[in-house]
Amino acid sequence: MKRYKAYILDDEPLAIKSLKKRLESHPEVEVVGEATRIGKAMEDVTALCPDILFLDIQLTEGTGFDFINNIRFSGKVVFVTAYDQYAFRAFEVNALDYLLKPVSEERMSYTLSKIKNNSYNNHKNISEVVGYSYSDRIFLVERDQIRFIPLEHITMISAARDYTFIETNDGKKNIIMRTMADWESRLPKEHFIRIHRSFIVNINHIEKIVRNSTSTAKVHLYNIKDPVSLSRTYYKNLRNCYL
Repeated sequence: MKRYKAYILDDEPLAIKSLKKRLESHPEVEVVGEATRIGKAMEDVTALCPDILFLDIQLTEGTGFDFINNIRFSGKVVFVTAYDQYAFRAFEVNALDYLLKPVSEERMSYTLSKIKNNSYNNHKNISEVVGYSYSDRIFLVERDQIRFIPLEHITMISAARDYTFIETNDGKKNIIMRTMADWESRLPKEHFIRIHRSFIVNINHIEKIVRNSTSTAKVHLYNIKDPVSLSRTYYKNLRNCYL
């Protein structure tokens, strides 16, 4: 019998206890870890590499969507929540299933049968397909704490080799190990646009655009002192929105 490693992230200890109790009747699933805090879960999931992540949506420090948007995870995500209004968003990010609390034995058995019967083979890994919603947040590990940044607060992202700098509307600048290509593929295109090989900007934070010629311009952003160049390659993208 194939066994699956499971991890539970929920900010309510009683909810974790209840879910673990429900999983006891499924010997093919071994709960290898649990957490009530996002920071601990990040470390654990990276180290333990579970096959299944049971994830609450409404967490004290953020949301389950924040968590999966900020971690490399190749397993299957099952959202477990008391609210049903997030179902569409859950499947939008390619979750395997969406369970409402309290989870019944019948519903849990159905979810696990998807895995055992390989009925999820057409699903890509979360880390391969998930895109950001404008209401999501990213988080940065800074020494011994995690800083949350709402996506809507990001003014500009700039390239720095294999890293990128994030500049926010409060004037702060942070560095993160993520490429421009990764950002471009995951950011919501109705709010973020690439204007240069080295710059992605939040179109909601554009103060003005000053054209230098018919095919180049300078983009002025709120709370950023120096304007950034709009390159010829990306001029058409922004022109379609503004010019």
